[in-house]
Amino acid sequence: MNHQGKKPLKVIDIQCARFVEPLKQAFSDAGLWVFQSFNLRSTRALHDGCTCAYHGTSQCTCELVVLLVYRALGDPITLVLDGRDEQTYIFINDERGASVRPATMEMIERIINQAAYPLIKQDEGIENNKLLNI
Repeated sequence: MNHQGKKPLKVIDIQCARFVEPLKQAFSDAGLWVFQSFNLRSTRALHDGCTCAYHGTSQCTCELVVLLVYRALGDPITLVLDGRDEQTYIFINDERGASVRPATMEMIERIINQAAYPLIKQDEGIENNKLLNI
């Protein structure tokens, strides 16, 4: 997906489909309400033969999920999770520019890290077990 040159807030070495639910749970645990408003995988299932602009084939593994994160006050924060090749690129869609306060950005990054850490450690354990032939 083209993010108009925007730099991702975070890049996580976890497949998007594996990361969405733990991330939603982490936001919920932090007292925020999350609504998943879009999932490319679900949409793509309705259309046969679509060619992926990134992979150039209909056998695409790209994922795109849009989460609306609601705080107690104010408009939701829109997070876009763009999954490609076992990585998830996380963007904040802030059309008004810098309307998300730095403290809120730090909180979002902390929640993302908390959601990712157990999955990354789990993957490291699997890799270590493979190396040890367990």
